[in-house]
Amino acid sequence: MNKELSTVLELLKSKKFMQAEKKCSLLISKVNPNYDLHNIYAVILFQLKRYDDAISQWQKAIKLKPDYHFGYNNLGNAFLLKNDLNQALLNYEEAIKINPNYFEAIYNKANIFLKLKDFSNALKYYDKVLSLKNDYLSAYQGKAIVYKKIEKFDEAINQWEKVISLNPDNENAYVQKGDILFDKNMLKDALNDYEKAYSINPNKPFLLGSIIHTKTRMCEWEGLDKIITEFKSKIEKNTKVSPPYTALTIFDDPSIHLKISKIWSDEHKKIDDNKIKKIEKKNKKIKVGYFSADFRTHAMGHLMVKMLELHNREEFEIYGFYFGPKIKESDFLAKRIKNSFDKFFDITLKNDLEVANLSKELDLDIAIDFMCFTGNHNRFGIFTQRCAPIQINFLGYPGTSGSKFLDYIILDDKLICEENKKFFSESLIVLPDTYQPNEDKKEIDNKVLTKDELGLPKSNFVFSCFNSHQKIMPNIFEVWMNILKKKNDSVLWLLKDNDISEKNLKMQAENKEINPERLIFADHLPLDQHLSRLKLADLVLDTFPYNAHTTCSDSLRMGVPVLTLKGKSFASRVATSLLTSMSLLELVTEKLNDYEEMALKISNNPEILDQLKDKILRNRENSNVFKPQIFTNNIEKSYKKVYQNFIDGFSPQDFKL
Repeated sequence: MNKELSTVLELLKSKKFMQAEKKCSLLISKVNPNYDLHNIYAVILFQLKRYDDAISQWQKAIKLKPDYHFGYNNLGNAFLLKNDLNQALLNYEEAIKINPNYFEAIYNKANIFLKLKDFSNALKYYDKVLSLKNDYLSAYQGKAIVYKKIEKFDEAINQWEKVISLNPDNENAYVQKGDILFDKNMLKDALNDYEKAYSINPNKPFLLGSIIHTKTRMCEWEGLDKIITEFKSKIEKNTKVSPPYTALTIFDDPSIHLKISKIWSDEHKKIDDNKIKKIEKKNKKIKVGYFSADFRTHAMGHLMVKMLELHNREEFEIYGFYFGPKIKESDFLAKRIKNSFDKFFDITLKNDLEVANLSKELDLDIAIDFMCFTGNHNRFGIFTQRCAPIQINFLGYPGTSGSKFLDYIILDDKLICEENKKFFSESLIVLPDTYQPNEDKKEIDNKVLTKDELGLPKSNFVFSCFNSHQKIMPNIFEVWMNILKKKNDSVLWLLKDNDISEKNLKMQAENKEINPERLIFADHLPLDQHLSRLKLADLVLDTFPYNAHTTCSDSLRMGVPVLTLKGKSFASRVATSLLTSMSLLELVTEKLNDYEEMALKISNNPEILDQLKDKILRNRENSNVFKPQIFTNNIEKSYKKVYQNFIDGFSPQDFKL
């Protein structure tokens, strides 16, 4: 037996699990029951993912040795992988009863409470582990995860620092700590952590994207070209280099956007299409679920609220699924959005599978992903579980998901050209006018603001761009500086983002021989006050390749011209979509030189500027950009089309309204 057992153990050590299973099965059939042998056999079966068989063997081992705490712990692990959390917890507790100092089982128990969102008990048992073994890295990591979930970010950072102190080469700790620092807008510290992680492991998935995203947010452009070259090379090799969002800011190339999105989406669980339900009831309301982290005071919230309120309740039932940060009691917009739904669910603490199962219980017909890859709160995993028979990418992310599980994307015919359709993984729902919903009216502060109050010179021409600083790339900023140089009596009015980017932009201006004081940074204001002050801008200069979205429609609402550069990608054609829908094609350029010349032409000719502003005011009333009822009608027509297409048994296909 000893020789045969040694062979089994050697095969197990060599990870030759199939051979080990055959040898061990034969050995068990030949010898008297032995708890150790049953345990070895269970370990082999566990490695083969035969969890039920492994459970049976560990139960046999425990029957032979009732105080076998290792066996109970292993049983717990097997039940955990079967997603039977209650049985897992019971077995961990049995192991701890036998050996109260068995810190591995206590740690596993803490992890169960983490999965159950019982954060208080999770922390309690992580601390118990650390009282027994104060250098147990995984317990510090568990505490860090809990603290982040309960939004105690400083405590989370402290736990990751403890991990680093115990293991200075733990690149994951640096990344996790960097992510929290980024969210706290401590960008320099975040970048330091990302770069430290990169020095340890330059092949860590998606890390390079975090570095680029942070540098662009800071407008830290030194060495950026070299990093972007490396970034592009890795994408072309199908390397897991970055979340897709980062690519939108640096590449006007829909083929790259598709490739990086596909790399990301392929990381997620594939759909079992056999589990997709068939819609059989034809004479019923269509159930539509909207999923977002932005059902609150947020640019997305302002865009979507009127459409949600106007949905035809005789034909549709609409459900809201929220997974964003904690909403303030004073958030009036959040209350509006919540009240617009027939049913509203806060799914923040539910995992993706739980949410998908809830959606199936509600019998959703259509699920709308309002986020896709945008922001840190996206829940892409919900859709990999096929939470509805029809799943649609809409509004939040200006690009393709690259996935097999989002069936459609909603856009308009200005956002794509014929040769770029192949760079979308989804079938296309092409709306008339523009893909962007808007309110017909927004509350605007009655107070008439003056240039003096906002730090703007009285007589100077005011160029403006209130996009986030990560959208300001070196090539477009250079054009802006050329414009300022040629238009001496002008200033550039930007939105405050972070102190580092403001400092860097001023430094870049000075390097271009532009007085940095000509860059004026505006404070963040409530929307009604922000809209009021927009009227003091003369001309908005759009970013490229990631255009203004809400900032574009807000400027047009206030009668301010927006000059854009039309590119090839979805993200670089949004302003074109809005301007075209308002018959303002003279503000759409296709070359940097034309962009610069048009900016100077408008700024040097007051009559042209006045004509543009008059035209915007006239066209604002005549176009459909600010007519939410028409937009909602079109959206509902598209839902009916894809719904009927599914009922008829057809695969997703392109639809144009």
